[in-house]
Amino acid sequence: MKENKLQNHKNTVPDEKLLEFKWGGSTHQWEEQADQMMNYLQDKLDDKETDSEKERKIQYGKQKQYW
Repeated sequence: MKENKLQNHKNTVPDEKLLEFKWGGSTHQWEEQADQMMNYLQDKLDDKETDSEKERKIQYGKQKQYW
């Protein structure tokens, strides 16, 4: 019988700075933890963005939108 071994891939290894969820608590605490997690992940995505992409988004945000 083959033994199943857990394979770690660089995408599945948790980041050491990653916030960890706690068991228990109230819905308000879960929402707060989820909000912190989303902010952390968004910051990581923002760090990967190039300066030209940031400038393009800034210029788009400055445009007047006519709906």
